[in-house]
Amino acid sequence: MLKEKDAAGTRTRILDISRDLFAAQGYGSTSIAQIAERLGTSKAALYYHFKSKEEILDALLNEPWEAMKGLRDTCTKPGAKAEEILGGLIDCIAGPGSCLASFENDPSVLQEWADRHNLKQEWEKLVSALAGPRPSQAKIIAARASLAAAKQGTMTALELNDGKLTKSARAEILAAALRTLG
Repeated sequence: MLKEKDAAGTRTRILDISRDLFAAQGYGSTSIAQIAERLGTSKAALYYHFKSKEEILDALLNEPWEAMKGLRDTCTKPGAKAEEILGGLIDCIAGPGSCLASFENDPSVLQEWADRHNLKQEWEKLVSALAGPRPSQAKIIAARASLAAAKQGTMTALELNDGKLTKSARAEILAAALRTLG
């Protein structure tokens, strides 16, 4: 029992250290050796918990990915309203999706993880849900701009409020995203 608890604690520490290193220097520039060094262990000991750096990235992004897929499933049902879609995105980014959002500008993560999980196609499903059936170019542009407003607004609010999304900030972000949609 104690060994299992120690292993779970070590696994959590590996993920925390990896998240910090990936955020600071990028996924592609972080090595297993650097993670092991920061952990205070050998690479072999680290490989006991994770078979590869890719497996660490998957472990970090699994929860936000599942949340994003849940959002997509909810928001792409017929009759979903723009307020539900944009509000769901705000809540996802402020919650479990925050880790996913923080890695999106890292080209090595985009190549390694996002391509494997078809992240761009998933995002386009949200665009389609907002733009509606047989949308014009203007509706597609407005849908993408609205999603960007929700995403960037949420990330900014989290930054300004020590990682917390207040009710008033959420309302402001949602209103701005809805105005952008038109």
